[in-house]
Amino acid sequence: MLVRTQFPDLFLATMLPALDELIFNKFSRFPPQYTQVFRTMSSGRSIEQTSEIAGLGTFGQVAEGERVRYDEAVPGFNKTYTHVQFGLGFKITRVMVDDDRFGIITKLAGDLGRSANETRELDAVSDFNNGFSGAFPGPDGQPLFSQNHPLVKSGGVQTNLIAVAADLDIPSLEIALTDFRRMKDPSGKKIRVKPETLIVPPETQFAAVEILKGTERSDTANHTINAFRTDTGLGTFQSLMVWDYLSNPDAWFIECNAADTELRWYDREKFNTVHDVDFDTRSVKTAGWMRYSHGWSSFYGIYGSPGA
Repeated sequence: MLVRTQFPDLFLATMLPALDELIFNKFSRFPPQYTQVFRTMSSGRSIEQTSEIAGLGTFGQVAEGERVRYDEAVPGFNKTYTHVQFGLGFKITRVMVDDDRFGIITKLAGDLGRSANETRELDAVSDFNNGFSGAFPGPDGQPLFSQNHPLVKSGGVQTNLIAVAADLDIPSLEIALTDFRRMKDPSGKKIRVKPETLIVPPETQFAAVEILKGTERSDTANHTINAFRTDTGLGTFQSLMVWDYLSNPDAWFIECNAADTELRWYDREKFNTVHDVDFDTRSVKTAGWMRYSHGWSSFYGIYGSPGA
């Protein structure tokens, strides 16, 4: 027997492409912010795993005729990323299609795309919003921002958290940049990555612009040059990012190029839509699906302050 669900009415053939266009237009309307912070990669497995290696130390003097010293790499911390599936949908009855002529339908379709985008942004920023809390430890047992990240080979600890919590101002930024340049890898070598981006919440954006963009320091009338500009020779800050989803109005962060960090986002299944017909109710069901994981394998290249 041939049934309607096998041969949808013409309104389905014309409506579904229009729905998809609306959904994906809203999904991509605003450029995603998390992709500026995280290394975004695709995944072909149910999980992704990273293993840290603490490499070789520094060279030592070798006198003539003496044997060279051999060093060994040692294992660091491991991280497993387990992908999580997300979905959301809505139904449209045949009566709504006939009588509404796409008014409410247009809003529903666009809102599904926005909901997908919002979900991804909120998930990504949670690593930063929770980054100062010991309740959310990373692979090394510390939160993302900590003064006690253990160095597995050289011993001791490393900090990517300002010693005294401070709002964004010139003295605190000077301290943070100094700490950033002194960052070491697990074997004790300086990592020497450039601080490229200052990340702030919307509440701090105006102070950040005043600090970074002026030719003179914003905290003095003595015509002192602004050392945070890129033309001073320090190579400081290529960009300022106002991250709309940061929940702490006083927190701020410094990051090197995202590709040089271990902040990771894996897309196992990119956002997509599925449609079906409910025969009993003469409804069209539309659902959006996506599957991903995110987090960090180590803290290198990122630095933060929770604000005063």
